Amino acid sequence: MGRLILSDLKKLMKCSTLWVCTVIGFLTGMSMTFLYDAAWNNMTDTTNYQMVFSFLKTIGMDSDTSKQLLSQFPREVFWQYINTLFSDGNIIIFSAIVISVYIGTEYNEGTFKNTLSRGFSRTYVYVSKYISSVVSMAITVIAYLAGGGIVAAIKFDLTTDVNDEQMIAMVLAYSALYIALSAVFMFISVVSQKTGLAIALNIVIPIFVSLFVRILTFGFEWIQKVVQYWIFDTVTLVQTLYQNNNIYIAFIVAPVYLILFVVAGAVVFKRQDIR
Repeated sequence: MGRLILSDLKKLMKCSTLWVCTVIGFLTGMSMTFLYDAAWNNMTDTTNYQMVFSFLKTIGMDSDTSKQLLSQFPREVFWQYINTLFSDGNIIIFSAIVISVYIGTEYNEGTFKNTLSRGFSRTYVYVSKYISSVVSMAITVIAYLAGGGIVAAIKFDLTTDVNDEQMIAMVLAYSALYIALSAVFMFISVVSQKTGLAIALNIVIPIFVSLFVRILTFGFEWIQKVVQYWIFDTVTLVQTLYQNNNIYIAFIVAPVYLILFVVAGAVVFKRQDIR
């Protein structure tokens, strides 16, 4: 098993898509910090804030939700930028692409069949690929945060407006959720078996479902509570969950999705005709 994991990690390190997305993620992180800073400066203008607030109410968003949305713009504090970069969704896109290409290539090049012919069980092969997927997720997360963090550190110094306990809890929550998201992306990639289809599904499904659910929240208030358990939205709500003493939701969602999609993916992989 150890040799299999090492072999898969070496394949991952040779995946050009990983490093292209890492570089783009790093540069995007830097760009987003500048954009968030400009947005924050714009939002601090009372007239602009009221204009946006009024617009959100016009399209049907209630006052509490509008205030929560506007509060997501990071204040001029280093930690607030790191927290926003963690939750703004760009990491999800980059990691979805990397995992989709990594797994899709295994099908396209027939390397899954070669690995199985060496006597490794399908469960071992699946778990090994999942570990590599988690590593690819970690690399893309670190690259994006590093790009944005460097700019934020230069502009605002290493300042924070939260205590150590809150910061650690939120970082752990993000980490657990992204590890679980790796399982979701890998499951979709294994079911798809095709790189292009996997990329499309891994990006479109989260966006479409989240958008659909948010539209429903305008007519059904109880859906606002349900949306916290949709992992792609849970990631964006970590700070809000902590502030509302509901951070435990992130630590419930993460293992549930992890176990569900790893098991489901392994079952699907066992039944596939690998060529």
